[in-house]
Amino acid sequence: MMSGCGKDETVQTSAAPQGMEAEQTQDEKPGEGEQSPENTTVAEENDFSEEIIVEEPLKTQLTEELLEENQLDTSVVGNSRTTKGCSFTVPEGFAASEEAEGMYVTDRYPIDASTIYYAQLEQDMALQLMTKESFKEQTQADFRQDYGEDVEVSVDSFEQIRIQEYPAFKIRCHYQVGDVTVTQLAYVINADKSYVITYSQTGDYDRMEEYEASAETIRVEN
Repeated sequence: MMSGCGKDETVQTSAAPQGMEAEQTQDEKPGEGEQSPENTTVAEENDFSEEIIVEEPLKTQLTEELLEENQLDTSVVGNSRTTKGCSFTVPEGFAASEEAEGMYVTDRYPIDASTIYYAQLEQDMALQLMTKESFKEQTQADFRQDYGEDVEVSVDSFEQIRIQEYPAFKIRCHYQVGDVTVTQLAYVINADKSYVITYSQTGDYDRMEEYEASAETIRVEN
């Protein structure tokens, strides 16, 4: 979620993407006299188990084949252009949040809980395989983790578009948490990094026209 700055103010973000490192763990060895036949069997089985790792070239090849089979945009494969971030104009009455990087909130927050959120992630070519159904399932899974309960997400529209020369998605959905209905308009851009801009509003406010106007100014910075 993000909140915007003043009228005609352009926000440009180019924070470095956050890498994800796999944590390595070792099975704890039981102390003397604590081994049991069951524990020994598990340990022996684990000695023969191996993690399956798909090398990057193979992953790229498989992704490209799936994109071709489903007649989807393959331009994301082999893209060598380096981007520096995204810029867009924030609607009047929004300002950068002091609580969360990449978030913009209204000057009446939290009474008006409308937000805009910008995120920059590592590239994931498989993102181009996203469908309306997979988006809904993943979003509901994220909400289940965040809220500790099931949240039904309704996807109102799901479009594959292009922003400049980059493949992108335009997704509009709504859901309800407690007594609050939230509507979101999200843009997902698949370049050498993945950029996500999410506009959110509650049922008490209708800012969709402002959000659409802001989205028209989204630019990928090279």
